[in-house]
Amino acid sequence: MNFRYYYTIGKLVLIIVTPILLLLFPAGFFDGGESVCLSKLLLGRDCPACGLTRGCMHLIHFDWEEAYAYNMMSFIALPMVAIVWVQWGIKELKILKAYQKRRAGMAGC
Repeated sequence: MNFRYYYTIGKLVLIIVTPILLLLFPAGFFDGGESVCLSKLLLGRDCPACGLTRGCMHLIHFDWEEAYAYNMMSFIALPMVAIVWVQWGIKELKILKAYQKRRAGMAGC
């Protein structure tokens, strides 16, 4: 039970720290470097998701024009990811509370 308890705590830390880190990085953090898109590397063509990471990063920093220039789908993708992220955090928090209740019940025996 200890492993699952600490694993859940680790996931909650990841859920909380990742958005904070993305806010602390500059908006252009992912703008440079080589593309990792398989479509771009193998076929030499842009896929519909090309620029989505960079667009979302600019969107997080309220750089609307740059986000739209990279990929206009970032205006749909980022809110969807945020909703799923919050739901994941709530689920893990409920699991953590259940573990804490179980541990408190075991300690009282």
